Amino acid sequence: MELTTTSALALFYTNKEERSYFVRDVIARITEGNEDPEKVLITLKCMEEIIKAITSNKDFKDAVITEASKYGKRHERFNATLDIRETGVRYDYSKCGDLELLSLYTQLDAINEQIKKREAFIKTIPIEGLEVLQSDSGEIITIYPPSKTSTTTVAVTLK
Repeated sequence: MELTTTSALALFYTNKEERSYFVRDVIARITEGNEDPEKVLITLKCMEEIIKAITSNKDFKDAVITEASKYGKRHERFNATLDIRETGVRYDYSKCGDLELLSLYTQLDAINEQIKKREAFIKTIPIEGLEVLQSDSGEIITIYPPSKTSTTTVAVTLK
């Protein structure tokens, strides 16, 4: 069988149960040593890049909206429900002329800057802590650096 765009896409017209089976099968093949996990990771990264490039393309988005509009706001097709809806609604308050809102934004920016500076300072505190004098109460307290968590992963940079 020749692999074309249409035949490659047809591989993924699946229902939820079939997708779940596919995931379990891939994981099982990896854990049993029948599939190279790095090769699967790179393949998945390629798939992500392809999917993002297609779904973020304006021509693609316009074509999908045009096609979906033929069937109304909501319809079923290819094991899916498609809804036409407004998403990512944003409001621009910059031209409202509300001085109170402008003042609040200015205060928020100043507070966020103070928080960043304080966080940067707290990151430098040694693990055993640092005793500091509370100016409002006169009490000495010990502050500690923030706890740090991370996840080990393999980053993939496609060529």
